[in-house]
Amino acid sequence: MGLIAAVPAALNDPDTLPAALRERTPIVYGAGSAGRHLLRLFDEMGIAVACCIDANAAQIGAIGPVKVLPPDALGTIADPERHVLIVSINSDHAFETISADIARRYPALGQPLRARSITEALATERCLKRLRAGQPLDLRDCMGCRPDAAQCTAFRRGAERAAPAHPLAPPAARPARINDFAYFITNRCTLNCTHCVEALPHYDKHHNDSAAAVLATVARMVDACGFVHRFSLTGGEVLLHKELAEILRGLLAMPGIGFIYVYTSGTVAPKADVLALLANPRIVVNVSDYGVNTPPRLRANFDAFLSALAAHAIAHTVLPNKVWLDMGRFEELHLDAAAMRASFAKCAFTHCMTLSQGVLYRCPHQLAGVQQGHLPALPDQVVAVDALSDEDLIDHLNRFAARDYIDACGRCKLSASPQEVPAALQSPRRKTIRLALAPTPPHTP
Repeated sequence: MGLIAAVPAALNDPDTLPAALRERTPIVYGAGSAGRHLLRLFDEMGIAVACCIDANAAQIGAIGPVKVLPPDALGTIADPERHVLIVSINSDHAFETISADIARRYPALGQPLRARSITEALATERCLKRLRAGQPLDLRDCMGCRPDAAQCTAFRRGAERAAPAHPLAPPAARPARINDFAYFITNRCTLNCTHCVEALPHYDKHHNDSAAAVLATVARMVDACGFVHRFSLTGGEVLLHKELAEILRGLLAMPGIGFIYVYTSGTVAPKADVLALLANPRIVVNVSDYGVNTPPRLRANFDAFLSALAAHAIAHTVLPNKVWLDMGRFEELHLDAAAMRASFAKCAFTHCMTLSQGVLYRCPHQLAGVQQGHLPALPDQVVAVDALSDEDLIDHLNRFAARDYIDACGRCKLSASPQEVPAALQSPRRKTIRLALAPTPPHTP
């Protein structure tokens, strides 16, 4: 009997799940943000966990009282009669790879469960109860819950309640079907990561989008979409942007924006005005901790940054990043449309629509490829937000959101054979590059 066999079919029901998991003690595979979130949910429900499994067990050791063991330990500790194995990985690519490896090495354990459905069932009901009681959502939990947070019923309700104004009336009877996107405000970074998702080491020059440009483009998107439940600021290192305080003030005052996510490596000491703005309850900060791959000269900044977040009561999560998936350097993989469509359907980055310099891209890999000249800016695969009329913008956004793959999938290694690589492995700087401040683009009504 496999580990999955004894689990009731009502696994996704929050009312029956606790009893089901008490019949078979969970083993959680994955100690990243998704795994830690699942452990917190189990702890709240009084569900004991046998252990956590992770390839970086030696560096992690334990998460609270739960021991973290290496994958090889599964063969000796997992008992199909007593345990249920739950893989808690946000990436579908990684889930498939890990599940296949487990099935090959330990066939007696059966097919592992996917944590996402369990997490969504438990967390959504818990968060809806919080909202019904008049309490706000804990954005730290939302950060680790699911990659498509803006599709969560509780998240949407919480965002609409927290926003400075209720969802705006759409500018037309047919609003754009997008409620979640990011803005890549700078390609400057304190790090020089070999396998950077945004390929930052390979830009010929630095650029910052000006605060005026960022706010103008975001306002056009919000007007076209009616309401944006999750808006994210990404880079590069966002804390290097000299106009970050102005950008945050503008976003917080903009009707039609719910929650704001800020992503950082925490290697820059922000100014007092930025810290004060980050303390807004609609903002949550995701801090990536790259451990030994953070250069020693920046580690003191990282520790000081975490202390500042705590001192200012800023909602934040610290994600210990040990591995990334290698997207490659835009090599042509010669994939047909069916293969690209299949990869797109399971790619976590499809939830990472990203603006930069007035153009909306489907993912950071496509953004870097276009800006660095490796990929064409195909008119049906990007949206020139600042160049379209209001009505044309809505039409373009809806067609963009409906795409089931982009040509960039054919130049991304996630579509072929996803491989784990060390997170934030540093490369030598190839040269000093000049900073260019992107001008405010003209608006064509």
